[in-house]
This record gives sequence, structure tokens and C-alpha cells, in this order.
Amino acid sequence: MPSVPRVDRLKPIYTAAKALNFGWRFSDFLKIPAYNGISRYTNQLHRITVRFCKQSESSVGVRNFIENQLIEIGKKNPSVVIYAQPVRNSNPSIRAEYGNGRTLQINAKNMTESEVSKDFHLLFSRSGEPVVKLESRQSALIPSIQGQWTPITWLPTAMNTEELPSKQFSDHKSTSTSATEYIIQNPPK
Repeated sequence: MPSVPRVDRLKPIYTAAKALNFGWRFSDFLKIPAYNGISRYTNQLHRITVRFCKQSESSVGVRNFIENQLIEIGKKNPSVVIYAQPVRNSNPSIRAEYGNGRTLQINAKNMTESEVSKDFHLLFSRSGEPVVKLESRQSALIPSIQGQWTPITWLPTAMNTEELPSKQFSDHKSTSTSATEYIIQNPPK
């Protein structure tokens, strides 16, 4: 009898493979979260839980970070809920929960205070989206035929043959005319 594949396990395997950070990572286009607020920026990080042991040697860096820096970070980011959980005989960890439902957990065993701080700020700066290889640096719903816009796209070609610096191209160009220029161009009758 042939084996039947277990379809109910495909989604957990797929999501676990997306979380891995190997060379064969999935590729995607650059995206921003659609639920980022209408009139203001909404932080994607909702909750951080710091678990540590009060006695363990592996939690020294996390305990020092909590004593010295955690209150300041909490005051700077009032929209993020920060929990500090002392759990007896456990490895220290930092768990972040984002607005899109993803959670990210970092093992903080034997880290120094500066390493914990660096990882803490990394979790604050992430959007919660998985780390993927970008297909291109720009994304659009409709691909462009003419290519990317650059600031030198519509410059006059006379600049190519001119000996620089030139007075013609060195003058400041303004879109609005000043009152003096207007009177010179349109003398009163």
C-alpha cells in the first residue's frame, strides 16, 4: 500500500522553514505592513517578555540590563508593553510579539549587558515580517517600462559639452520669480 502524505503537517513545516535563516531563504518583494495606522505611525512591536533566573550565572547580563536600562527603554516607548518574568532555573530569553501575529524569541544565555541591549534594540527595529532575500529594491503594482527615475533624467544635454564650472549652470534656479525680476521683465507702462 503506498504511503499517503500528511497534508495537515505542511503548513507548520512551511512556516518553520520560513523562519530559518539559511542561504536558501525565501525571496519576496519589499512590503510595508498594511495595518500601520491611517494618520500616524503605529509601532509593529506590541509586547516584549524578558524571562530570566534570579540566581543563575547565565542570566547575569539580562539582570544587569533590567537594572540599568529597561526602565529608560520603557519610558521612551510607552506603546510597547514590557514584561520581566523571573522564572526559577530557566535559561534567559527575550520574546517579542508583533502586530501581524508573529513572535520572535532570542536565547539570551550567557550574554553580556551590551549584547542584550543590542538584541533588544534589534527587536524594536524589526517589523515582524520574516527575513527574506529581496527580489528588487523597489516594488510597484505595475512594472515600469521606462525604468527607475533619477535626478539627472530630464537635465538639458547642453551641460554635457559645456566647460564646467559655467556661469549658466552654476546660478541658482528658482521656480518662482522674485518681485525685482518681475518688474525688470514687465516694466510698468
